[in-house]
This record gives sequence, C-alpha cells and structure tokens, in this order.
Amino acid sequence: MRKLVVLLLVVLMALGSVFAAGQKEQATVKTGIGDSLVIYSSNTESELSAMLLPFQTLYPDVNIEIVNGSFGELFARLQAEKEDPVADIMLGGLSTTDGTTYESYFMKYTSSHNDEQISPMTNGFYSVYGMSTVCFAVNTKLEKQLGLNIRSYEDLLNPALKGKIIFSDPNSSSAAWNNLCNIFSVYGVDTQASWNLIEGLMRNGMVVGSSSSKCFKDVANGEYVVGLTYDNGAVTMLGAPDYEMRYPSNGTSGKDSCFAIIENCKHPEAAKAFIEAMSSKEGTEQMYAVYGGVRFTNSLVTEPDTFQLGKTKDIKWIDRPVSELTDKKDDLLLKWNDLYSRIYK
Repeated sequence: MRKLVVLLLVVLMALGSVFAAGQKEQATVKTGIGDSLVIYSSNTESELSAMLLPFQTLYPDVNIEIVNGSFGELFARLQAEKEDPVADIMLGGLSTTDGTTYESYFMKYTSSHNDEQISPMTNGFYSVYGMSTVCFAVNTKLEKQLGLNIRSYEDLLNPALKGKIIFSDPNSSSAAWNNLCNIFSVYGVDTQASWNLIEGLMRNGMVVGSSSSKCFKDVANGEYVVGLTYDNGAVTMLGAPDYEMRYPSNGTSGKDSCFAIIENCKHPEAAKAFIEAMSSKEGTEQMYAVYGGVRFTNSLVTEPDTFQLGKTKDIKWIDRPVSELTDKKDDLLLKWNDLYSRIYK
C-alpha cells in the first residue's frame, strides 16, 4: 500500500471564489479539532481528490494522510491495530449490507446530514456519502473481434468469452460483493437461478483476482474483454481507446458507500468534522464541481451536466433486498467459496 498525501491548495485557490459565499459561515469554525487526520480508503485517487475538498476548504491547516488500498487489505490492518489504531476514518468499502459485522471497530456516530441522504443510514455507526453501482467494463475492440454485444448477464456465458472475463474476490473486495448482491437482486437471493449464473461464469473461465481495480484497468489495457466492476471505479478509465461502461440490461442496483470513525482513534473531532463537511449539501456541490465520477447521495443536490456516470433517471433500477443479503452474507460467501474450490481445483 502506498501513502498518498493529497495537497489541494491549487484546486482550493481556483474554487475559492465560487464557494466562498456558501462556506463563509461554516469556515469560521476551525478550532478544537486538532491538526491531523489519517484516513484508510479504498477509493481511487480521482475520487479522493474531490472528497477531501469540503474538509480542506473549512480546515486548511489540518494535515491529512491517506493510506490507500483494497478494503480487504485495509481491514486486515485495522484488525491488527485495533488496540492502538493508526487511522481515524475508514472511507469506502463499507455498505448497508455489512450488518453488524464491523461495528466493534467503529465508534457510534452518524452525520447530522443523514436525513438529507437518499437512503439514510440506521445502524448508528456509518454515514453515507454516495452510491456505488455495478456495471460492466467492456473492451469494445476485443468485443467486436468476437462478434459480441455484451449487455446482459446471459451474454457473459457465451463460450467466446471463456477466460476473457475478470472479477475480484467477494471475500475481500466490497466491489465484488456488490456485484454478487446485484446478481442475487436480479435472480433471487440464494436461488437456483442465481447459482446457475454464478456457476456458469466460473465454468466459462472467469478470472477471479484480489484487486477490484484490475477489473476495469485490465479491460482498458486489453487483457480482458469484460470486467464485472463498479461504476465509480470504472469511470476512471473513460477516455481510454476502445473502452466502455455499461449497466446490466437485466437491471441494476447499488450499494450505499459509507464511511465511519474508527473506535479509539487519535483524532475523533477531526474525523467528525470530515464526515460533516463531506456529507453536507455544500460539500456535495463542491465535490460535484470538480469530479463527476461518483453518484453522491445528498438529496438536496442534483447531478450536474458534467456528471460522467449514467444519469439516475436513465438506468433500469431494481430493488436490492438489503436485509436479506445482510442476514445471509456469511452463508452466501461460504457457498461461493465451496463452488469456487470445486470448479477451480
């Protein structure tokens, strides 16, 4: 994992006049939160550059250190450091389908802007800032060579795609679990139809790796035809030759992207201030102004013209049975692992 010390001074100077009026009153509250903040995050650098902006606008003297990696890597680190945590916030990788799995690692705190979110959090530990929606990353050049038009899950079972699909491990990747949740939302939770599709993907040589980012990066690089991934990660490769993002024609659901304050962290007041700034209406407007690759969820803000993902109104949405998926997550992953071990032995 690499440490990213993100400096936004140039961006802040450029945007200062735009947001000065909306932030003037809030900006007077700058004391009592300390001078440091450490964040563990599985988000991309492009996302982070926007997500830090609301807090940096209000608290420019606080030094922020980012430790970036997969959620699995970061959570393993969090477990090892539980008695003496290094980080203050876990940003990304957390969702409503976690249930009580991680609660012992976080302090009880929810943003005061929770009721403004499209899907307010109810567990008392998480705060929501965005939605991560499943999608396909497609290399259109390789797709054309195979004579395919990949739109649905059934299209992925075409023998022409054998060994040409990439996924990540749902045991360690929140993006992969998100994709499994969508399959279960389309075909039914723990139904034969869902497992038939999952088994079909495995028998078609779907490559399962540890990193969620490989699912879009390796497609853009031409190593695979299609990746099962998430839109706010896949969007970072837009502009690469022969690369597209597509939402499954069967229907799409998303998971709430959340952040939480780590129990017994060293800078709890700075962590609270960060969550408040980022989940607010003003903070959401700032983030959208510099980055359109995340579906932020403050309901008081509409998606701007610069939004890079599929507009919410244009996507075929299906309901996600969050409570059922939460209750059955451990059993579903055990079935995945058993199936995987039998097919990939």
